[in-house]
Amino acid sequence: MRYSLPSGIILRTENAAKPVSQASKYLNSIIRALPLVEGAVDYGCGKLRYLGPMLDTTERLALVDSEVQLSRQQIVRGYKTDIRSLIGASNRITAFNTEEFAHHPGGFDRGFCINVLSAIPYAFARENALRLLRRSLRQGAECLFVVQYRNSDFSRMANLPYAKKWQDGILLDSLRGYSFYALISPERLADLVRGAGFAVIDRHLNEGSVYLWGRAQRRRQDEIFGFDEANSFRLKTA
Repeated sequence: MRYSLPSGIILRTENAAKPVSQASKYLNSIIRALPLVEGAVDYGCGKLRYLGPMLDTTERLALVDSEVQLSRQQIVRGYKTDIRSLIGASNRITAFNTEEFAHHPGGFDRGFCINVLSAIPYAFARENALRLLRRSLRQGAECLFVVQYRNSDFSRMANLPYAKKWQDGILLDSLRGYSFYALISPERLADLVRGAGFAVIDRHLNEGSVYLWGRAQRRRQDEIFGFDEANSFRLKTA
């Protein structure tokens, strides 16, 4: 997604996406140990860091990100291509931008939201993303949320000449444009997940990251939203 900040800065969250070479071995092991399900969704798929282990544990996989991230030319899993072209006509993988995903009927058995929330600069946008993810999952489906809550480099980055404080994180200016990075405490992550309609069923910490499993609860009527609200979210963050 791209966000227009009041100062005129255009924030490009795609700049925060990491390549497969920076995948966490610990997280890979967690995903590979999961039982097989019919359908899963990777919300904020980035550069497909965890595509391999996810495909080992689901028959069908939905990739969700901004249209810029899905369509731009970049190095993805060792190839200079775009994500839509890379997955091609696969009958197991489908890519959706966030607007397209708002139309999807949902019913997925498992969700992933890996290092996504920390790249979103606004609280309301984090909440909307989580609500959209919850809407896509069947009742009782489980979702893995991962964020960093501690990083030894955070203070150093915050003091760099091209960094500035913004909301609960920092903006970093580079040749590719601005990106945003925040640390989210385990308690704050749990609050966000519960607020979006999940029950927290497991949480553990490892090397500065929190790994939280949420179970999709039955949605109240006021939590069910359609294209209009999702479209409003898209317009606010265009």
